[in-house]
Amino acid sequence: MRIITVKIDEYLYEELQLHSINQHRSMSSIIRDALMRYLEAEEE
Repeated sequence: MRIITVKIDEYLYEELQLHSINQHRSMSSIIRDALMRYLEAEEE
């Protein structure tokens, strides 16, 4: 479980960087987008 957390943190960090540009996103959408990007990367 720890490995998944670290990987998701990387995606979450990237999403938060994007969020600093676009302030209109909610935290839940940032987390959702980070999870979706993580899951897409896992499928490859």
